Amino acid sequence: MHAMDALWLAKHAQLRPTATPVLYHCEPIWSWKSESLPDFAIWGILEGSGSLSQNGEKHSLEPGYCFLFSPQDRIEADQDPLDPLSLFVTRFEILDTAGETIPVHQLQLERNPVQTRTSASLSAIANLALAWDPENEIENRIQDHALRLLLLLIADAAHPAFDERVAKASALVDSDLGRKWTLEELAEASGLSPSQFSRLFSRQYGEPPIQNLIRRRMKEAKKLVLETSLSLHEIGTRLGYENQSFFERQFLKHVGFPAQSLRRNRAL
Repeated sequence: MHAMDALWLAKHAQLRPTATPVLYHCEPIWSWKSESLPDFAIWGILEGSGSLSQNGEKHSLEPGYCFLFSPQDRIEADQDPLDPLSLFVTRFEILDTAGETIPVHQLQLERNPVQTRTSASLSAIANLALAWDPENEIENRIQDHALRLLLLLIADAAHPAFDERVAKASALVDSDLGRKWTLEELAEASGLSPSQFSRLFSRQYGEPPIQNLIRRRMKEAKKLVLETSLSLHEIGTRLGYENQSFFERQFLKHVGFPAQSLRRNRAL
């Protein structure tokens, strides 16, 4: 069984927001305390300085630092009143691939803050998550991707393969899964050559770009089959498949059920 660390969560878990992501520009007298967090949370420090205690362990708050908190964590934080904090906060639940809640004791999460390469990268991901309208399908996917990027930043402490240039191109794919993306387009968006991009993408996401795109399309296709009344032709077209038979073969291969059967028995 794979370790359920931040990298595994970013790639495989279902992440369900429990509150709207928030950007706090803290007043000079700001402080915060919680004896028991109700859910998982990520804090990203964008500006300012201060200190934080997580279950009795003290850490500095500085731009570019990212924290992952678990339910029941005891948190106490304050700031330098002469250098007020701006911090991004997102809260969420973690479910396994079957949609069941994963007990906290089964997770192997990084307990120390992670310092990103630049605070600008953390700010960019936070802005993606903040631009979230739950009624907008594309923005909903972008928000989910931003949360996964934050987990990848945290995983970077133990998995230095994370590359922000590749992640930027991956976020573009998520914003338009139906587009006929080429390796050259994605490489250009990341500022890399096609061969560099392909190599770094495979190292970061564990599969080549085209396989990753297909898997993400099929995940979205399954969601649309189960949760909407769109015809299979409309779903296939939305996800970039002009050949209906090819779309249905891909669906069967990657989802494990024929699309028509899944539509008839949505309980599956």
